[in-house]
Amino acid sequence: MVHFIWISLTLFVIIFLCLKIYGAIRYFGSGLPDKLRMLITAAVCAVFAVSAGVTGFGVYFIALMHLTAFFLICDIIAFAVKKTGREKKPSRFREAVLKSGAVPILLTVLMLTYGYFNIYHIVRTEYTVFAEKNIREDGYTIVFLSDLHYGVTLDKSQLEEACASIGKENPDIVVLCGDIIDERTSLAQMREAFSVLGSISSRYGVFYVYGNHDKRFYSAEYTKEQLDEATEQSGIRVLDDSVLEINEEIALIGRADRGYGDIERKTAAELTAGLNPDLAWIVLDHQPTDYAEVEANGGDLILSGHTHAGQLWPTGIITDMLHLDEMNYGYKKQGNLNAIVSSGIAGWGYPLRTAKHSEYVVVYLKSYFYNQKDI
Repeated sequence: MVHFIWISLTLFVIIFLCLKIYGAIRYFGSGLPDKLRMLITAAVCAVFAVSAGVTGFGVYFIALMHLTAFFLICDIIAFAVKKTGREKKPSRFREAVLKSGAVPILLTVLMLTYGYFNIYHIVRTEYTVFAEKNIREDGYTIVFLSDLHYGVTLDKSQLEEACASIGKENPDIVVLCGDIIDERTSLAQMREAFSVLGSISSRYGVFYVYGNHDKRFYSAEYTKEQLDEATEQSGIRVLDDSVLEINEEIALIGRADRGYGDIERKTAAELTAGLNPDLAWIVLDHQPTDYAEVEANGGDLILSGHTHAGQLWPTGIITDMLHLDEMNYGYKKQGNLNAIVSSGIAGWGYPLRTAKHSEYVVVYLKSYFYNQKDI
């Protein structure tokens, strides 16, 4: 199904852009024979098709998709203006600009330039949440990051800089909420990423739940044993369908990712069976899902990533419309459950982010009973 969608989208993009190119050739090359114009258009179409396949639908194809989108937007605006009956006969300069596609091309260049800057510009996002549990008056500082996809954007020095900023938050708990590595991460990069992340200073440690890319069952770059060895040597605790109590006040509940089709993950009820209800239950789940189940079984806070907040506009809008995840980005309260979804500290596939920013998230977990006046 996914391949069919990509093939259909590729054909649409190529055909649409070739029609635009043909229109430009007709305008600027009005003296050329029509057969020659069609031959030039066909040659450009072939170049688009071959390049899209050779580059594996990389940045080049993303640029074509944005160009197509901006052409469509400009066409819709031009059609709407024409329908109002207020359109004046365009000057030769204006008509040349419209026929050449200068506006969509300029908008595409600006959008991709912004996307390249945006994915490397990591911001700090902060939330304060309250749990109806008797945790200490000062509460807990939890920092979490997700979707690093190490090797796509950040290098070691950039990751070290981000981790230094996280350490300055004086966190009690640091959470790696999945997709820290992916199918493009080499063995050396995998070890490097966890070595840097494990060095983050925190009171109770660094904890990690797998995302749908981390285990890389479809790649032979490294083994599950090598991944386990890297996390263990870095002092990072993996929570894979397991629970860990901290300071007799918090229970970290790490869920197996639902993306692994050959693994049947435990339910929230199974994970919390026999767990002290007086603890603040913090669920770590890479994909934002099963909120009702978690809330019904006593969850106080759930932290997720996975969505990248769309990463490439307008993906986030589409996923929201299709309800592919329970939340695309941000914070919401569902009953007694506080839910937070991060946009991720980097991105997948392309060194571009034209939607939300890259971020690490600081969560101040407070007791409702100590802080009623602040609510």
